[in-house]
Amino acid sequence: MSICQLCLKDLELRNSHIVPEFLHKKLYNNKGHLAAINGLGNKGYKPLQQGLREYLFCECCEQHFNIFCEKPFQTQWINANPNPLPDPWSVSEPYWIKVDYNSFKLFHLSVLFRASVSSLPNFSEVSLGPHQDKLRQMIQNRDPGKFWQYPIFGVAIIHHRTKKIIHSVTMAYRTKYHEHTCYSIVYGGVHWSTSVSSHRNHEFERCALQEDGCIPFHAVPWNELEIFQTAATMLRNANS
Repeated sequence: MSICQLCLKDLELRNSHIVPEFLHKKLYNNKGHLAAINGLGNKGYKPLQQGLREYLFCECCEQHFNIFCEKPFQTQWINANPNPLPDPWSVSEPYWIKVDYNSFKLFHLSVLFRASVSSLPNFSEVSLGPHQDKLRQMIQNRDPGKFWQYPIFGVAIIHHRTKKIIHSVTMAYRTKYHEHTCYSIVYGGVHWSTSVSSHRNHEFERCALQEDGCIPFHAVPWNELEIFQTAATMLRNANS
């Protein structure tokens, strides 16, 4: 028995995904493997048969994540027909979509929370301090908060030539935006960022998910994002 990181009860833990498995499905090769730059193996990466997992949550809390966070996001984002974003990207102005605010925001907060309680090296930059317990309670209570509380912002990632959306899952990393701490991670074809601060991040909020469910996107070529440049360098160095 160990302490579940969501309900804080001493229960048997499941081997929990940090980023849900359905966001990895487009990344597998014909052998059912994906490459993870995670500091493991003799090259700094090794083939995985599933996304990164760790014993963190009990069965009841796993189901809580699944029902109230993962399934709604999978329906709205992954299984949506037509795709929520243009693919290939054919717009020059910000592209607005509308989602269910509560479940959509809770999904992203749940990924950030899981990254914060993980001990895996891919998520080592996520250190939320007192915000970790605030997120835990919000997820438990299915409370996404106001739009300015931990606002969520996304940028679509596209191929620099074809303009097709690129699907990937990256490590989480910390940045600063107008002196506020932000945490970013890529999944579902988007570079998602969350502002984590005790004070409002007004500039960030203008581009964030709003309480009516509207959120704007613009596209950035994958080779202009630092996280992909870093990954490419690591792979080149590992194979040299």
